[in-house]
Amino acid sequence: TMSTSLIRCATAAALVATCDGYMPSAAPSRAAAVRPAAASVFMDETVFERALAGELEEEGFENPFMSEVGWADYLDKNAKSSYNMNQRPSLADDGYYTASIVDNPLDVVSDWLGAMKGYVTNPVATAFPTISNDPTGARSYPKGSNEVSARTIKPKEKDFDPKKRIVGIPGFNIFGTPSSKSGSFIENFFGN
Repeated sequence: TMSTSLIRCATAAALVATCDGYMPSAAPSRAAAVRPAAASVFMDETVFERALAGELEEEGFENPFMSEVGWADYLDKNAKSSYNMNQRPSLADDGYYTASIVDNPLDVVSDWLGAMKGYVTNPVATAFPTISNDPTGARSYPKGSNEVSARTIKPKEKDFDPKKRIVGIPGFNIFGTPSSKSGSFIENFFGN
């Protein structure tokens, strides 16, 4: 029986070896002739060059929109508004500039504990920040703006006059069955 299983393995190996899917083709592949759709992506070394030269801070002052902190400062000073549902840097409870992961671990822990204290004090306002219901008043739209005018993409103006809308059109629901307003199928089909 050892020879029987050996014969079966050899037969299976021979079948696999002769199968077209496992054999390399004799003709050159067409995929090799196709050029890549896009060039390789390379990193911009100017960030490292400016960081080593100590010029990143100067670039940040020239272009405040290049970082979230710079943009928040710019909006606070020039538009008197907050950024990204955060409090304005000049009015923030936590001073806005909290320690990051590269700072002193004691500063990171103390800032985190301060944030947790604020969360425990008012969990709903912390978990669901809004501008209109902000108890601190540190979140705001730009001066002279409201929710709609502060948006980049403005919503369409809608006229809710019922005379200008078409309602009651029979159709089909999500499951493909006729709506309740379409009447009887037999009446609609035979035109009675």
